Amino acid sequence: MVAPRLLLSSDDLVRRVRELGAEVAEGIDDGAVVVGVLRGCLPFLADLVRAVDRRLEIDFLSLSAFAPDSGRVRLTRDVGLDVTGRQVLLVEDMVDTGLRLDFLLRHLRSHEATEVRVCTLFDRIGRRVLPVPVDHAGFIMEEPFVVGYGLDHRGLFRNLPGVVALDQAQLEADLDSCPEPGGGALVDDIRELARAGSGDGTMVPA
Repeated sequence: MVAPRLLLSSDDLVRRVRELGAEVAEGIDDGAVVVGVLRGCLPFLADLVRAVDRRLEIDFLSLSAFAPDSGRVRLTRDVGLDVTGRQVLLVEDMVDTGLRLDFLLRHLRSHEATEVRVCTLFDRIGRRVLPVPVDHAGFIMEEPFVVGYGLDHRGLFRNLPGVVALDQAQLEADLDSCPEPGGGALVDDIRELARAGSGDGTMVPA
């Protein structure tokens, strides 16, 4: 069994998100619209906007999962604010293949935003299928499977303050074998690791 491993503690995330906030503030204007992609962006976006010293408006959109045989996505919630003629900062939890981000960029540009900048907490550059612009990235992600700080599995772990890497098959087995909702001993280990919060994660910033 491969033990779960703490990648980022809450201390690590707080430090890096503050740095990202300062970077973002240098590239956007007062009155910009921050658009978060639900649901995974929520913890990151909430911390990020507090670190950006600009007058901002905040909105959200959401997509359905990729169709298994096509790679396409479907918009399930559009932005409510009018972004015509405005600068937009698109906030993602993770960019990997670029397919979803490409769709989002084309969609927001169709609303005639003057500029769409991208900020992601994690960038999986090695999985790119389409070249897409990422203006700000917190960390380069190489781990195949992680949970915490907005990243979930079966709806669990989004609320954890740290990020943990683990074996997906082991987690599936733990969840399936436990009669109680929410998993068994492995889930407890993940929760304990993610809440350690003492700055002993193993990732370095992008």
